[in-house]
Amino acid sequence: MTATVYSDPSSAAEVTLAVCAGRVMTLAGSVFAAANLFQFGVYSGLLHLHPATLSLSWPIALAIFFTGLARLRAGGGANVRRVALWSRMAIGAQILIALALLGVSLLRHDFTFMYWTSPVGLVIYGLAWMTAAARGGRGWMVAPSLGAFIAAGVVIALLGTAPAYLAYACGLIAFVLIPGLWLMLGHKA
Repeated sequence: MTATVYSDPSSAAEVTLAVCAGRVMTLAGSVFAAANLFQFGVYSGLLHLHPATLSLSWPIALAIFFTGLARLRAGGGANVRRVALWSRMAIGAQILIALALLGVSLLRHDFTFMYWTSPVGLVIYGLAWMTAAARGGRGWMVAPSLGAFIAAGVVIALLGTAPAYLAYACGLIAFVLIPGLWLMLGHKA
């Protein structure tokens, strides 16, 4: 997520860092969008699965993400390690926020607080892109940042419904996966 924050346009290693960050963003965007599409499918009835299967979607998504991140990190290099560290920290922040919301849900006996994990995730991506735009001097990064913030608003408007998961997945695809692919392919503009 925040891996794109550390791109330095004057650095010779900048392309490598941007490509590394793009790989992580592509991984995160695809894995977590797929998890949300699965949740949408179950909640909407498109997938005829028992709702208990939903308890597996996030642990599996996290396992796939961290396994992929470890494989990317195994590729070596300082930039890869730096990107992996910042990405783990950002995902860790999201997990801590989700656990805090779970705690509030348990205390209040109201699990609707858990719905807020999706818009919080998009806001974190939005902040990461905005920080990357400011630090890296790349104006195009403002667009996925603003898009992630708008997508978070859409998800908030849909909280508690099946389309909220679809909106979150679309936000991840549009503002994490696609810009990640752009960076991964070495585009600097």
